[in-house]
Amino acid sequence: MELVCEKYKEKFDSEKAVCRRPTEYCKFRSACLLHFLGREKAGEEQKTARNLDGKSN
Repeated sequence: MELVCEKYKEKFDSEKAVCRRPTEYCKFRSACLLHFLGREKAGEEQKTARNLDGKSN
């Protein structure tokens, strides 16, 4: 699936989807799939790192 950044009109493959400018203001952010997918991937990476360290929540 292809996702589009509404602010910059950039296209991304859904597997590599992340917001490239997460600190900039964006009026589309509240409905942005790129932003949500990027946050979800970051959360999964943190969970994986914790599991590798042998620590849990």
